[in-house]
Amino acid sequence: MKANRLTRCLSVCGLILFFLALSGIDLSSRAIPQHWTISLSIFPTAITFPSADPDLVPVIAANTPVQIQVTTWPPNRPWQLTIRAEGNLVSSSGQVIPINTISWRATSNPPFRDGVLAAGQSLVLAESRGDRSSDLNFSFQNSWNYVAGNYSQVITFTASLL
Repeated sequence: MKANRLTRCLSVCGLILFFLALSGIDLSSRAIPQHWTISLSIFPTAITFPSADPDLVPVIAANTPVQIQVTTWPPNRPWQLTIRAEGNLVSSSGQVIPINTISWRATSNPPFRDGVLAAGQSLVLAESRGDRSSDLNFSFQNSWNYVAGNYSQVITFTASLL
């Protein structure tokens, strides 16, 4: 008796799956979850701006470019990359320099964009599909108005699949 019910259930289930397949519903995209991934590589994770006389060097280039690489799976998935300065530049003694004195130029423009950091704001750095990379060349607007010292701030990069 149990075997007969199981056989009947399998026959009905088989008919339902067959009907759905014939009706044009794509079971692969709805019934089975896709495993999409995005990877973000950043090197180096810290940069510095050397000291300089503002009269002689009004714009100071960072010591090295920041290399960014975005990789997706499947390979052609659309994505967005944002950059966010968590605040202004702050020294250990409490001196502050506005973060908007730091800008960048992207070597792969487009899809990467040039820009200026803004405290507490996520800015779109790039939008594209698949694997992309760029060097970001950061620079600092030097001024006699800033007290010399070591300043720091956290910059967050966020990569999202669209």
